Amino acid sequence: MTSQNKLRQQLTAAISAALDDTREESGAERQYRSASWLVDTLAEAIAAAGKLRAAAAVALRDEENMSLSQLGERLGLSKARAADIVRDYAKTTGTAAAPLPPIVAAIITSPEGVLAVRRRGGNPPWTFPGGAIEPGETPAAAAVRKTREETGLDIAAGRILGRRTHPETGRHITYVTARPASKVYFRRMSATDPDIAEARWLSRQQFDELMPGTYQPVLAYLDRDHRRQYKS
Repeated sequence: MTSQNKLRQQLTAAISAALDDTREESGAERQYRSASWLVDTLAEAIAAAGKLRAAAAVALRDEENMSLSQLGERLGLSKARAADIVRDYAKTTGTAAAPLPPIVAAIITSPEGVLAVRRRGGNPPWTFPGGAIEPGETPAAAAVRKTREETGLDIAAGRILGRRTHPETGRHITYVTARPASKVYFRRMSATDPDIAEARWLSRQQFDELMPGTYQPVLAYLDRDHRRQYKS
């Protein structure tokens, strides 16, 4: 038996014994006072445990950069319940989770298709190369740096397609177009970042299958300016 299971059994037994003692009290007033003490004690314990649970949930969300949907799925809760826990934590502590730095997504296209990476953590499974923008760094410079780190590919950054706050993660994202800096590049590349399992050029059909729900201005850009470059 683990120490946690043993503790749970001891707590259950203690509560059961306290209830039995309350029932055996002589006189309604003594029974009322005993029951009130038990209610107040359990309420304090529940409130303290709730704070611990909320703090742990927020820490898990921040450590693994989860959306509320992903946090809820991980904890076996609905997205709404996960949001309630995070909101209650902010209220009870008087603090909110530190804002996460803005990120850049590099929309890299070539005659081979659009470049995507598969993350080992599966959060999300497939995405554009990119990541956190460092203080003082431009989105274009961050796109070049993160693409080199994640795929080993040197790129020439282009224009900014758009900016938004991601509806699931709450992260502020800047989308930057780009192309390989050299005419010599590979259909498949070896990831240099340990968090990246694979980097691959995707055809349009593969892109639609692996990256549904992509930001609409990005889809419009791919359709309008680069449709002829995709290989079926």
